[in-house]
Amino acid sequence: MVTAAGSPASNSSSSEARKPVVTRQSPPRPRRDFLLHVEAYLSRRDGVDSLQKISLYAARLALAVGPPPPLPAYAAARLRSFGSSVGLSRTALRLGKFVQSVNALRAHRRHGGGHVPPLLVLLAYGGQGVYFFLEQFAWLAKTGLLPAHLLPRLHRLGVWAQLPAHVGSIAIKLEEVAKLESSVETRRKEGFGEESEVVRALRGKLLVKRLSVVQDVADSVMTLGDVTGGKGLLGSSTFMASAGFLSALISAHRNWNSC
Repeated sequence: MVTAAGSPASNSSSSEARKPVVTRQSPPRPRRDFLLHVEAYLSRRDGVDSLQKISLYAARLALAVGPPPPLPAYAAARLRSFGSSVGLSRTALRLGKFVQSVNALRAHRRHGGGHVPPLLVLLAYGGQGVYFFLEQFAWLAKTGLLPAHLLPRLHRLGVWAQLPAHVGSIAIKLEEVAKLESSVETRRKEGFGEESEVVRALRGKLLVKRLSVVQDVADSVMTLGDVTGGKGLLGSSTFMASAGFLSALISAHRNWNSC
């Protein structure tokens, strides 16, 4: 005689309760050929610019820390010359880049920016666009086509344009970080595992966005150093060169992942 506790229906329900929860997985994405990735990276202006930025701030950091005694005395002069040449090359490479900021503003007006206030968008892309527009005249002055005495004024104007651009950019990216964190949590609740392609892709984007915020903070530190005239810690050449080097490494990582 079968009791209620030992009925087939009861056994079936108890066995179903003991079944492990199966998370949804997506097939792994095939790995990209390394050399093709390098080619794509070097074919982009931002990719080459990030490599030049690493070289520039590596030279500045070496100068700030100071070469070891066995190094010849002329090494510092060579590093300064190298840094100056790389800086001029970067300025030339960014000719016309202000158009990207203009198009970003147009795209925001056309599609909207979600919960981001329009003022922050204007500060971020407008300030960035003004900076890159002034950089073109700085390049002309550095190459000798315009009078060299214009360089300090162009630099000052560019720095003051960068400051609100960093503030707006950080605010926008923090909003994007919050959205990505919410998306990751939503996918987990939908049953996607940590190793699923969907969650891994979102976590990768989240990491890149967080690093981008760190880069903007590092760039803001350097801009504040220019605005304040290098007072206190902002006057330390080692600290400023380290901030620039960190920004350069993050820029290279971001551009590598985006191409």
